[in-house]
Amino acid sequence: MESKIISGVVVFILLTLCSTSTLANVTNYETEGNLESPKPAGCISVSELTNEQNPVDIFTGLNTCLINHDYKNAAELYFAGMSYGLFDAKRVSDNTAHQAIIVLRMNVFSSQSQDVMEKLQTELTKITSENTEICRSLINLGAPVYYPNYMVQHGIRAFTDQGKTDGLIEHFDSGSAWKEVLSASVKCA
Repeated sequence: MESKIISGVVVFILLTLCSTSTLANVTNYETEGNLESPKPAGCISVSELTNEQNPVDIFTGLNTCLINHDYKNAAELYFAGMSYGLFDAKRVSDNTAHQAIIVLRMNVFSSQSQDVMEKLQTELTKITSENTEICRSLINLGAPVYYPNYMVQHGIRAFTDQGKTDGLIEHFDSGSAWKEVLSASVKCA
């Protein structure tokens, strides 16, 4: 009986010690320009975008479409934003910066209900099963012409390079990269 009491006290003490750990201080460091949206889009079609708008701008419009229950335009903007993000990941030299697209998606989609996400997925599936219209829209939009500051400033080199480089891959072939992105993201021929 005495051993059960001692065992119980020991378990209680261990559980108490485990549950009262000190909270760690977490500091989030961001550089100016990280995930910036200099030209935010509204809930518009891809044909109304310009190739000067970055994925953050485009996902701002996508979010507006979701709020307005315009899932068709939201899905089209998703493909435009992701295509531009994939293109930027090909031209930004800092691999840690490429996570900007993942964070952007999390920022937009984490607050959406399951119902909204299912409706968006239905539209995404429709677009990928018949991709002629989205391919035409993305080809007409063209490859991005903006400097991908939102992504460059997201990576670790934004802290360590201190402006020594522009953060882009030298001799980048934007024409072939854009074709690769369209082939990979939306399966455009």
